[in-house]
Amino acid sequence: PDAFSYGATIKALKNSGKSKEIAIARAKELSQSLEKNGGAGNEIIFAHRLSILAKFGLAQQAENLLKEMEEKHTLGDLKQGPGIIHYTAVLNAWSKTDDKKAVARAESLFERMKDDPNLDLDLAAYHGLLLNYAVRGMSKKARRLLQVILDSDNMSPNRNTFTMVIDSYTRASSNTNAGLKAEELLDQMRELQAAGNSDVEPDSVCYASVIRAKQASKPSAGTISDLSEFDKVQLMRELQMERWPFQ
Repeated sequence: PDAFSYGATIKALKNSGKSKEIAIARAKELSQSLEKNGGAGNEIIFAHRLSILAKFGLAQQAENLLKEMEEKHTLGDLKQGPGIIHYTAVLNAWSKTDDKKAVARAESLFERMKDDPNLDLDLAAYHGLLLNYAVRGMSKKARRLLQVILDSDNMSPNRNTFTMVIDSYTRASSNTNAGLKAEELLDQMRELQAAGNSDVEPDSVCYASVIRAKQASKPSAGTISDLSEFDKVQLMRELQMERWPFQ
């Protein structure tokens, strides 16, 4: 078996349903086995291992593995050093941990990425940092990062970009204006779509996020499941939706 075969096996572990301890240990064993059998761990192997760590929110382990990859490259044991996909996996891992320093660590890593002349940051990299803000309700930082993306000459936002920012308003500690901000972002998406960016066309996930934001800004309104059929029709009309986004 070659590195690609080992990589495919490690990738399968991510979605195997195995516990994180088993999946991580097995992935490491496979990587070591490849090296013992004369193969060389490559960037694909590392990417799959980082993906598993990100899935389980093991951010410190992910950052340690990234460092190992950097060291192997420096020593000449790894032909290619870490790329955007590897760094982004670590950003994603920080978004899934309860570590109080997670945002600071993610921001520090992102700055390293920006300063590295060998890395050309793409939208996925920005999404990695944006996700850290969104899941923690850091709406001001999320909105500022969205503006950076909008002002960029090298990339354009998509519906996922906007949906994460909308989610950040819903999760904010003070979310009384979440609904208003969500609708502003929805309008901005439609403007960009009309200007030719088809990737920002709102989908059911985006509409669901907008509705959650609107409900969050009105605590007395109850949950989404409490909405009457009349309320649902009214919301669909207000948001120009064709169908209700919740099952």
